Parts: sequence; C-alpha cells; structure tokens
Amino acid sequence: MIERPVRIGGSREGGFRIALALFTCLFMAWFLFAADLAGAATPYKGKTKGGNAVTFKLKGRKAMNIRTLVPTICVETTGGYSSRAGGEPFRPEKPGRIGRTVKSKALQPAAMNQAIEATKNYTVTLKRKGRKVTGTLKLNFSFLIPDLFTGAKIFICSGSTTITATPR
Repeated sequence: MIERPVRIGGSREGGFRIALALFTCLFMAWFLFAADLAGAATPYKGKTKGGNAVTFKLKGRKAMNIRTLVPTICVETTGGYSSRAGGEPFRPEKPGRIGRTVKSKALQPAAMNQAIEATKNYTVTLKRKGRKVTGTLKLNFSFLIPDLFTGAKIFICSGSTTITATPR
C-alpha cells in the first residue's frame, strides 16, 4: 500500500483564500484608521502677545474657528477726535491657512459699538514651526453713532496682535 503525504492547511487554493481574507481585513483596518486621522482636526491653544487665550482647530493647513480678543482702539473722525479702547472679539468666518495671508469680512456685533453689528475686516497670517503655530491677527471696522445735536459721529477702529499656539 502506498501512503500519501498529509497536507496541513488544506489545499493550495484554501491557503490563498485565507491569505486574501487576512489581507482584506488588515487593509480595511488601516483604511478606517487613516480615514479617521485625515478627517480629524487637531485643537490648538495658546496666547496672544497681550496674554489673552487663543483657540482654533487645525485640519491640514486650515486653522478653523479662531477665537480670541484683540486689543483695539477706535478714533472719531468727525471733529471731536474722541477715542475708545478695549478688547474686540476676533472671530473670522473664513479659516486661516498656514503659510498664507487670508482676508475676510463678516457682519458681526462689535463690542466697541455696544454690540451693534458692524462689518469687520479680518486678516490672518499664520506660520508653522514644528508643532507650534505662530502668526498675526488684524482687525478693522467702522461704525456711526447718530447725534441729534452735533450730527453723526463716525469711529474708525483697528487692532492687531501676534499669537503662539501648540496642540492641546
């Protein structure tokens, strides 16, 4: 009687199917992990030059939801030359980009104008050094205060600051 050698693992075709199934499972796990990382935005937190907190989320090269206070001064231009100074919320609707200057405008409440809406002009310039993000934030807007006795008062406001932030 002639004995045949016994194969462990079945036929050649069965081994190929097992390898293909293992490869498919590993590829799907890698794909889901990579897709999760690609869609995630990294939260950043830091300080402005004046010591105010700044937060934003960095997704690729885009800095979204930048939130901070910018020191701002407003000067009257219609004869009285009075001034106002304080912190103005910095909340651009358009995301900033690393390595570029992004300008945007938005109709938002202005703290210097008793929370009455004004068109704010934003300029965001950001750079990355390793994991640290640095940059300059600029803001300007104007508003009018009606006065029945002396006429309208027009104020022009401007503010800027520098930031430094790292991942939380």
